[in-house]
Parts: sequence; C-alpha cells; structure tokens
Amino acid sequence: MFLSALLTLALGQCGPYTRSRVSDLNPNSPCLRWRENSLLDWRINDQGNPENTGDAEFVAADRALATWQNELTTCGSLTLTAGARTSSRLAQFDKTSGTNQNVVLWRFTRCAQIVPSSDLCWINGNCGNQYDCWEHSAGALALTTTSFEPSTGLILDSDIELNTPGFLFTTVDSPVCVSPNFSVACVATDIQNALTHELGHALGLGHSCLSGSTMSAGTAPGELSKRVLDPGSKLAMCEIYPKGKASTDCAADAGGGAGGGTAGGSGGGSDAGSAGGTGGSGGGAAGGGSAGGGSAGGAGGGAASARGCGCTGGADGALAFALLGILRWVIRRPNPRQGLPE
Repeated sequence: MFLSALLTLALGQCGPYTRSRVSDLNPNSPCLRWRENSLLDWRINDQGNPENTGDAEFVAADRALATWQNELTTCGSLTLTAGARTSSRLAQFDKTSGTNQNVVLWRFTRCAQIVPSSDLCWINGNCGNQYDCWEHSAGALALTTTSFEPSTGLILDSDIELNTPGFLFTTVDSPVCVSPNFSVACVATDIQNALTHELGHALGLGHSCLSGSTMSAGTAPGELSKRVLDPGSKLAMCEIYPKGKASTDCAADAGGGAGGGTAGGSGGGSDAGSAGGTGGSGGGAAGGGSAGGGSAGGAGGGAASARGCGCTGGADGALAFALLGILRWVIRRPNPRQGLPE
C-alpha cells in the first residue's frame, strides 16, 4: 500500500496500474477481481492458429500465463494453469452451465464477410459465437470478454479472442518484420506479447496511461516488451490478490482506479440486450448491472452487455435490471496484416 502510494506520487496523476470497474460512470462502483484463492484453468482452443508451425502458438500462450503466475506465486493468491486443449469456440459465459471455460481462441474469418447484415446477431452482439467469426473492430488484434457479478465486481469467466483475419500472429524473437515482407519467420504481432496484455484484463486490470506498461492500450508491429510485466502490473497482483487475504475492492487499494476512454454503449432489461461497438483505444472499463450468477452453477435470468475497446460502459440505470455484466477489452495496432493475401 505504501509502495503504491509512493509510485502514484512519483508518476503524478498516472497511477502504477489501472483497475476495471463495474461502471466508470460511478466512481463508487466495485472493481473487477476474482475471488481469492481461485484456480483459473485456461483452455486454449485445439485448432490453435494454423499459420504457426508445430505447437509454437500453444507454447507462447503457456509462457504468457506463466508470466502472471510467477508474480502471483510470489505475493498473490490466485493460481493460473494451462488446462487441456478444448474444442470450444465460444467466448461467452453461460449462466445455466456448470462447465464454463476460460477460453483462448483465434478467429479465422471476419463476420462481415459471412454474416447477413439482416441477421439479428448483429443486434444481439453474438455473431462471433454464432458463426465462429471475428465480429469486432478490424483494427483490434485481440479482445477479452470478462463476465462478472455487477453487485460485487467478482469475475465469473473470461475469454480471449485473437483477430487472425486482420493480423499475422508470430512467435519468434527476432528480427522485426519490415513491410511489406511479413511472415512467421519475423516478429509481426507477437502472440506472447498480446496474450500477456489480454490476461491482464482478465485479471481485472484496465489500460494503463503509462507508455511502458504491459497494460498500455496500443502496440506496434514487432513489439515484444509486453511479454515482461512492468513494476505497476506486478504491484497490482500483490495488492489486488494479497496472499492469505481476501481479494481487494478499489476502496481497499491505493494503486487502482478506472481509466478513461470512449463510450461504448449499453443495453439492459430482464431479457438479453446489447449495444455499442468496437473501435478506439482509450483506457477504462465497461459494464453494469445488479446481481449475477456464479461460475459453477450460475444464476437464471437474462443478461446484458456493454462493449467497447477499453471503453467506458453505459449509464448504470441502463443495466439496472440485468443479472450479468460483461466487459470487453481490446488491444489495438495501427498496421493490420500489411502485405499479406486475404
């Protein structure tokens, strides 16, 4: 706590790390976090990314998990594991299911190319799961969807999608690809770099305003620096998930706070509803609602979603009758798939 205060003082208004809240529009809303001592079993989709050779993409994902686990082993209470590969291609939390998985998967097709514009999935925000396609911003290289209990901020499930139609994902350490000569033999969009960032969102962190942070919102082609946790992200794990204690809400930690960003949108009601869109690269959190279900049994009732790209969610009142909040984060890069055939 004292170290966090010193870092915040030294950095001015930009704290050492940024936490995601249930609603940025309500500064008293809970911060997102897993329950203390949770075992987070991550399941990589067994299709992997066919553009990578051998098991390179799976090894990169395991290394990203290990990066966070190493810090949690030192001072935290969570356990992150790489479970058996899964055939699931659903990035969602099912309240009625007792077998939800934290899934990492690569999407291979843009929804805009295969989904009719009249399909209601565009309104409901579930084209990606319905058609197994990338429904988000073309400029977003990865997106994390986190489901949580809006009344407490406790996370129930988290899933990560990677945008293969827009970006070439690589696993080598060097050299950096030079446009237009992109290939898996050089560093284009590094998988370990991207997943380390996205896992930070899954653990309750928002985008940081520190340019050198693991959780900074943007990335350039060839970037590898996010493979390594910055001091603020390490501190976050110690303060949010202190070993031997309950995970902490925002009121109990000095490092957190929610970031800003561009409004995404919201929907609500006792049945399902969604709105918003993708695009933008600011920090912040989205979400809202009232009470939610647990990851084991889940709760009945409808769900609502607020989505954006590290964006602020809709007003609290818009989701007042929702039973489940959903937060979506992305990391963006300005150079989608240059020099590569579609």
